Amino acid sequence: MIRDRECPTCGSMQEFRRLHDDEKAAVRERKGARYFVDDLWRCTAVGCLTYFPAGRRHEHGLLPEKFRKEEAAKE
Repeated sequence: MIRDRECPTCGSMQEFRRLHDDEKAAVRERKGARYFVDDLWRCTAVGCLTYFPAGRRHEHGLLPEKFRKEEAAKE
């Protein structure tokens, strides 16, 4: 599922998708085992690492750097 949202990092409208399992694991590792990761959305723009919970853009975070290269390689 893809949604168009304004990305606080890119400063423009971008497509967002739900986090993949490895991305969820990375967020949970940083935020703690009890952090809810099943409703997190990630910006799909090349080079962007921004994610946030649905409807709460002000709570955005950044994925680890290793996910930047992975996303750019898919293009």
